[in-house]
Amino acid sequence: MIKIAKVTGGYTAHATPPDVDAEWHSMSALTPRALITELLTRGAAQIDIGNAFYEAEPNWLRTLTP
Repeated sequence: MIKIAKVTGGYTAHATPPDVDAEWHSMSALTPRALITELLTRGAAQIDIGNAFYEAEPNWLRTLTP
């Protein structure tokens, strides 16, 4: 399971197997790109990350900058 929450300053996440290799949670707010990188590094699939972001904030893609 990947659970993402929108908070002041960005997003936080809590992820558990089987969606990641080991249980992990962010210690502070991260930008979407930083959170995506962190989750990918921990074995998460892009589709699961996208779905978790969408559940937290349907317009999350607008927060990404080129």
